[in-house]
This record gives sequence, C-alpha cells and structure tokens, in this order.
Amino acid sequence: MKKTNSYEPILKEIASGLIANAEIKPNFSNDALLDATLIFQTVLFDKVHDLQTDEKMKLKYGLEMAESLGNELRKIIHTYTGLDTHELVKNYGL
Repeated sequence: MKKTNSYEPILKEIASGLIANAEIKPNFSNDALLDATLIFQTVLFDKVHDLQTDEKMKLKYGLEMAESLGNELRKIIHTYTGLDTHELVKNYGL
C-alpha cells in the first residue's frame, strides 16, 4: 500500500472550504492562480508518472508527454484567463 502524501489533508481541507463557499466569488490573486497551478501540476504529473510506469513507457516518450502536458496546461490557462504562466512566474510575489 502506498503511503499517503503529507499534503493530502491540507489539500482536502482547502477543497472542502472551497466547496462550502462555492457560491461566493473568491477573488484570488495571480499569485494564487500560480500556486494552485503548481499544486495541480504536481498532482497531475505524479499520475502521469504512474501511467508511464504502468505502460513501461520509454524515457524519451515520457519526457515528450510531460512537455506536451505542460504546454497544454499553459495554453488552457492563457485561453481562459488571458494570463501567461511564464509571466506569472516572473512577477510572483511582486
């Protein structure tokens, strides 16, 4: 049995709070979008790694898949928010 990641209880608490207040616009900052994206991306890439391992994917193809996923995620964020994650990183905390 896999050990649960120590961040899971924190993620569950945040998700529960968001669900409980879903009718209220939360007014997140751009930094919060980047923080949430990094969390989501980390969880997503963990699952991608599991898939690649299960399918015994060659490293070259696994890296290509990971790069494609990162590019697609960046594109989705830009398409639906007008924000570029590369710019968010440059301006983080400012």
